[in-house]
Amino acid sequence: MRTPSGDPVRGLVVEAVDAAAALIATDEVSARWDEPSALSGMTVGALAAHLVRAAGATLAYLDRTDAATRPDGALLTPATYFHAAIESPIHERIKEVSASEAAAGPNEVAAHCARVASEMRSRLAAEPADRLVGALGGRMLSLDDFCRTRLIEVLLHLDDLAASVGIPCPETSVEGRTVVVDILVGVARMQHGDWEVLRALARDERRTADVFPVF
Repeated sequence: MRTPSGDPVRGLVVEAVDAAAALIATDEVSARWDEPSALSGMTVGALAAHLVRAAGATLAYLDRTDAATRPDGALLTPATYFHAAIESPIHERIKEVSASEAAAGPNEVAAHCARVASEMRSRLAAEPADRLVGALGGRMLSLDDFCRTRLIEVLLHLDDLAASVGIPCPETSVEGRTVVVDILVGVARMQHGDWEVLRALARDERRTADVFPVF
C-alpha cells in the first residue's frame, strides 16, 4: 500500500500489525496465554497486549496531535526517538498496563489487533506526506518516522511472541526488516560511536563496549 507520501513504511507497518493479529489468534498463543513469555516479567498474554498497544499508539498520537501543529525545534528521528525512550522511566508501568489488558483474553486481544490494523490502513492512507505527531513529552516527528518506530516495536515483539510459544516468526516483507536493522544500527552509533559499531560488526577482538543489543 502506497500512501500520498510515496513512502512505503505506512503499508509495511500495517502489514506487520496484520501478521500480529493472525499470530495472536493462533491456538499456540491461546494455550500459553498465562505462561511466561520470552520477555522477563511478561506473560504471553501481556506481551501480546503490549504489541497491540504499541501499534495502536499510531492512532492515539494522530488523535491528540493537531495537524497544523509545528515544532519549536528539530524533529525527532527514529534513532533519536529510541535513544531517548531507552532512558524512559515508564517500563514497569508498561508491564502493569499490559498485564491488565491481557485479562480480556486472547480472542478479544486478537480481535482488537485486527481492528487496529484496519483503522491504521485507512487513517494512514488519508494523512498527507508532511503530517507530524507529538511523542515523548510533546517532541515531534513525522508520521512516517513514527511509523518506523512502530515497525520496530511490532516486528521485534512479533518475533518475541512467536519464540514464546515455540513457533516460527511469521514472514513479513524484507523491506520492513531492512528499516528496522538500519534504525537499530543508527541507535548503536548514537550510543557508542561509529568505530565501536564497526568493530562490533567486523573486528570483535578490538571491541571495547557491548554494542548489541541496543535495547
